[in-house]
Amino acid sequence: MDISQLGFFQFNNLIKGRIPMILVNLGVDLKSQYGNLEGLHLDNCQISGTPEEVASQVTERKLPAHYPIVIIDQNGTSYAPFVQALEAKGFNNVYTVKDGLSGIEKEKLQM
Repeated sequence: MDISQLGFFQFNNLIKGRIPMILVNLGVDLKSQYGNLEGLHLDNCQISGTPEEVASQVTERKLPAHYPIVIIDQNGTSYAPFVQALEAKGFNNVYTVKDGLSGIEKEKLQM
């Protein structure tokens, strides 16, 4: 399992550009960080649940195996079971946010 990670710049571009993707949100508040337009995008692309539930939700959408899936949590420690479940279903374009929301906030302060 090779986990690809995104930093603040890449993640922010996905949200602000309203890029089609699935965002697996593991309990972080992103809407307070973005405006209404980006908030609507977040509403449309976010899913959550256990690793098995998330893999099932993605599979039910009948998306191609290369469709981008981004996983975010609070501090980057709970990704592995989700990545494994999605890869087991054949999805090969899965990314995690480096160090989760706390990593994004830290990186944003350094800009």
